[in-house]
Amino acid sequence: MEKFLIQNEFGQPQELLGEEIVVPGFEELQFILHTWLYDKHGGWAITERSSGKRIASGPAGSEDMARAQLERQLSIHGKDALMHVLGKGRLSS
Repeated sequence: MEKFLIQNEFGQPQELLGEEIVVPGFEELQFILHTWLYDKHGGWAITERSSGKRIASGPAGSEDMARAQLERQLSIHGKDALMHVLGKGRLSS
């Protein structure tokens, strides 16, 4: 696990404890798999670092499906749609 400092989608500083996920074709973006309050039992989320926006989430115990879910969403919607949703913020590096 690694610590990541981001500004969340509301512009507030937030520290995430998680792991980086690199998706082929989206290497210029940094996705972080981390714990998240998905429901009263906890869970996980994948957040794009530069925007602080959550891309995917799920219940605890399903983290092994995180990468597949992220890659599926990115392949369905594509890079242009993702960049539009993320806004014009700087890219992660």
